[in-house]
Amino acid sequence: MSMKDFPWNKEPDLKTMAKEYAECHNLDLAETEKKFEEARLKVIYEMNPILDPNFESSDSDTDI
Repeated sequence: MSMKDFPWNKEPDLKTMAKEYAECHNLDLAETEKKFEEARLKVIYEMNPILDPNFESSDSDTDI
């Protein structure tokens, strides 16, 4: 048995985390999953703004 087989080495997916959080706090699962996904995307977009669909580049060819 390797260290990879132990449960504390496995990272839970977003749906599992949302389900556990919703059950623990008596919240709606669908709404909790939606908020978790929004938070995940916010972090991704803050780390790399170019991935944000609302990103507008300040580079312009007319400035030359």
